[in-house]
Amino acid sequence: MIDQNGQPVRKAALKTYLETYNAGARGSKEFGGLPRALVIICDGLVLGKTTYVKCVDGQVQLSRRKDGSVVGGGL
Repeated sequence: MIDQNGQPVRKAALKTYLETYNAGARGSKEFGGLPRALVIICDGLVLGKTTYVKCVDGQVQLSRRKDGSVVGGGL
């Protein structure tokens, strides 16, 4: 995963990105700072689906919960 500045993402940064995504304020400045690829991946997740995102320091499993939030396993 690459961030908005073209730099590889670390797990810690991915955790903060997921917190911002789950906040649900799509028009906010913070949401605009999320990597576009992450938004596309998270929007495509349906309940019970799992996908994997590669970070600099390892691979992270993303899945959608029943409440609609996206959680990263191992973060």
